[in-house]
Amino acid sequence: MRALRTSWTLGCVVLVSSACLTTVDASAGTDTAKRCPEPATTSVTVNVKSKGAKGDGRANDTAAIQAAIDAVVAGGTVLVPEGTYMVSTLPRENLRLKSDMVLKLAPRAVLKAIPSNEKRVALLRVSNASNVIIIGGTLQGQRDKLKEARGLGMGLRIDNASSKISVLNTTANDMWGDGFYIEDASDVMLCGVTASNNRRQGLSIIQGDNILVKYSLFQTTNGARPGAGIDLEPDERVQAIDNIRIQSSRFLDNAGPGILINGKKGPVSNVEITRNVFRTRQPVLIRDATAPLSSAVCGNRYIQIVAEPGGLYAFADPVELSASDYQLTTLTRAKATAPCAKSNASQDN
Repeated sequence: MRALRTSWTLGCVVLVSSACLTTVDASAGTDTAKRCPEPATTSVTVNVKSKGAKGDGRANDTAAIQAAIDAVVAGGTVLVPEGTYMVSTLPRENLRLKSDMVLKLAPRAVLKAIPSNEKRVALLRVSNASNVIIIGGTLQGQRDKLKEARGLGMGLRIDNASSKISVLNTTANDMWGDGFYIEDASDVMLCGVTASNNRRQGLSIIQGDNILVKYSLFQTTNGARPGAGIDLEPDERVQAIDNIRIQSSRFLDNAGPGILINGKKGPVSNVEITRNVFRTRQPVLIRDATAPLSSAVCGNRYIQIVAEPGGLYAFADPVELSASDYQLTTLTRAKATAPCAKSNASQDN
């Protein structure tokens, strides 16, 4: 199917087939510890404090944490206990995970970015690695201290032909750029992640294949366009995005679209958007790309913001979203399509 050179907006539909309604999950994105259980790990563990990390919110712990990463054997786990660990984001100094390892952060463990004015930085990076699991904790940016900076700062960057990467129950907040960033990666799963108050995107996917996002929360992205919860957008014509599934997640109060699909510079194909909840003025926006099939857009809920007397706002009852109500910028309604496919409605892995 030829890419459509126009913009589409996913509209609201009140009448939806019962096959689609049965997939609606009102608790999308909640109780993630149960929905995204930690995999079994080996007893081979390296505690970052054994390598000299302080976790006191003052000392630069970058070298100590990287030493633990370098020391762990294949299949082993690097453990980050409770505490705040100051970490460099500079390209030659940031933390880099290697293949066949688990990085496990305690629920109250925070990797906090040391502010930098470099153009492209990342707090944590997975580059040219495979079989990596990241569990828990918080990646904390400091966007409030970088008001004059140029460029982008990422929480977690996955790139350079990385594959088989899982991120479970991890939070990325207050980044100058994106909470999570994926470029040139395959077989990636983000389950139970939270991206909050990041400047450009909660999650950017620039190039990738077979990426699953489920039971996650993307909220209050603001400060730079497009300001989306998730942005699927190649930067170059040689890049492509294929086989993306976004399931049972929440998109709340983002400045831009909940989900943006932009194929202007490269193809974006085979996108499934199912059982998500949106509370934003623009749930899903598609630009210069082939619209997802209606069978791949199912069971999504839209919580509308309604103006009340006296300048107050309230939230109306949720209504269903369906691909059968796409609208062209010329207001020509797309042809009605079949209800959600059963295989899509029941898929959750």
